[in-house]
Amino acid sequence: MSSNIFNGKRFLLLCRQHFIHSNKLLLFSIVAYVGVIFIVLSLVQMSNDRVPHDAEIFRELLFTFVAIFGILYVGYSFPAFRSKEGTINYLMLPASILEKFVFELFIRIGLMLILLPLLYWITFHLEGYFFTLFTTEKFYPVGFESTFDFILPNDIQKSLFWFVSFIASLVMLGFILAFTGGAMFSKQPLVKTLFSLAIIIIGYSSVIYIALEKLGVAKYNINDSLWLTPTNTNSAFRLFACAAILAIVVMLFVAYRKLKEKEV
Repeated sequence: MSSNIFNGKRFLLLCRQHFIHSNKLLLFSIVAYVGVIFIVLSLVQMSNDRVPHDAEIFRELLFTFVAIFGILYVGYSFPAFRSKEGTINYLMLPASILEKFVFELFIRIGLMLILLPLLYWITFHLEGYFFTLFTTEKFYPVGFESTFDFILPNDIQKSLFWFVSFIASLVMLGFILAFTGGAMFSKQPLVKTLFSLAIIIIGYSSVIYIALEKLGVAKYNINDSLWLTPTNTNSAFRLFACAAILAIVVMLFVAYRKLKEKEV
């Protein structure tokens, strides 16, 4: 790839500059995240007669914390765009638009999906061992493999590949939507993104309802051989997974084009 479009050394310098200028903010954010997790875990355990947490609680709170804090963090991507001066300074950085886009995507989603679960796992065990000082019951370590230790219904097990693809793409789409909103909106990006998403969902739901119920599309016999026809569980997961993946690609393209527009 041309060095004018993407250069590895220049990209690493961009990463280095960001972490030098934002190290205190990142440290405070990590401390706040760990502190909130520790407090919530402690409150939950005390409300349960100080019984040590098990794998089920680990799994439920893991998804909750990563979803909430992940959306909050990703939703404020491209923070330089919150002010005119910040936007000018950001665009004047000696890096290409693609490098800036990939960097923001990496630290907002890639790094987040690694650090948030890892910090949660560490805090979960610190809190568990800490509470062993106040209870006679033993705390047992919980691994990430327990996150997927549950039994799925038979119809979902038969469509496991497309079910996993659908869940993974849906989760990623949620973060990508917040990421794109941060690139599009300069003021209150997360709030405006959620509002826009609600309007889109209501609009599409209305169109589908009118097509299926009012226009009678649901009464037609659908050919099972059509690849994306949702005639059973497998085809339904396949349809939604492909739709989510397509939406991810579109949202990433929109975010990149929005960043490209600001360069002009």
